[in-house]
Amino acid sequence: MTDFTTLTYAVTDGIAEITLDRPPANLIDYELTYDYLRALDTADQDPDVKVIILNGKGKGLSGGVDLKFLENFGPTEMKDFLSLFYIKTVERVRALNKPIICAVHGYAREGACTLAFACDMVLASDDADFGYPGVPNLAAPPGMHVWHLQKLIGRMKAAELILTGEAMPAAEADRLGLITRMVKRDDLRKESFKLAAKMAALSPVGLKAARELMYRVEDMSFKEVPPTALDAMAVAFASEDSQEARRAFNEKRKPVWKGR
Repeated sequence: MTDFTTLTYAVTDGIAEITLDRPPANLIDYELTYDYLRALDTADQDPDVKVIILNGKGKGLSGGVDLKFLENFGPTEMKDFLSLFYIKTVERVRALNKPIICAVHGYAREGACTLAFACDMVLASDDADFGYPGVPNLAAPPGMHVWHLQKLIGRMKAAELILTGEAMPAAEADRLGLITRMVKRDDLRKESFKLAAKMAALSPVGLKAARELMYRVEDMSFKEVPPTALDAMAVAFASEDSQEARRAFNEKRKPVWKGR
């Protein structure tokens, strides 16, 4: 088991749980970022792990990037850190070979929202809220959030969050499609594991292929999509798992996945 200083890592029934644990607010700095990237690598390279869950210990997922850590940063230091945290983290999550869910309770601010919305799905408890206080706290734009938010909820609602710094409650985030769904606070961990278990029971080949196609076509024009999707389907149909899925469906039995 890999040792981490700012998070805990555990595997249960094929589900890797990464829990941010840097009291009191799980604030983000280089150490937490490197720990998270190593935890993702650990889960991705473990053949027994089928799905990953990210969550936070304490009163929320994270209060975002540690402002004390940033206090004496100049432009170069800030750019270097954000190149790692924003770009490397999002790229690493998208390159995963298995799905990742973020379970959010309490607060998620700035960089915590990056961690959450880079994941494939987000479950949020009814006490959660999401905020981008970059303009009031840093007198600066909130980095890649301007891209994430506009993709997820459109420019008008994104502008309200970014330009005011006011937090959005989970119920509103659910209504707008910013999250997968809202659940009761006491049920958050149970529901996140339930969702993870549902995917863990599926073919890892199918899940990987579907994730790859989803992100590959995200910014394509419609004319580019059909050949890309057809190629992905053709490759998937040649896999043993796809052949087994069709046999099992026709034979009315549960498939036995080979992972290839």
